[in-house]
Amino acid sequence: MRIDFSNTTPRPQFQAVNQKYLKKAEEWYRRRGDIEGCWYESLRDDVNLFKDISAKDGVDTMMAVKKYVREGSMGFFNHVLECIKRG
Repeated sequence: MRIDFSNTTPRPQFQAVNQKYLKKAEEWYRRRGDIEGCWYESLRDDVNLFKDISAKDGVDTMMAVKKYVREGSMGFFNHVLECIKRG
């Protein structure tokens, strides 16, 4: 008997969300209904400048908090996301 593995679905990738930044985004959202710009700048600096957080972790964190971003702030969100992706 042969087993056909061609129809198996791939496992979802592990999302390495930075918990410090996730909790801070949730706090901003609860208080103001949106994430403040300093949160984005801090995350971007920790990824690109200080290298304290990997680019993958930064992207995963951004995607996890996307639900807390107001429509008017999506342009800035996307800009920071691109900066993190580019490194």
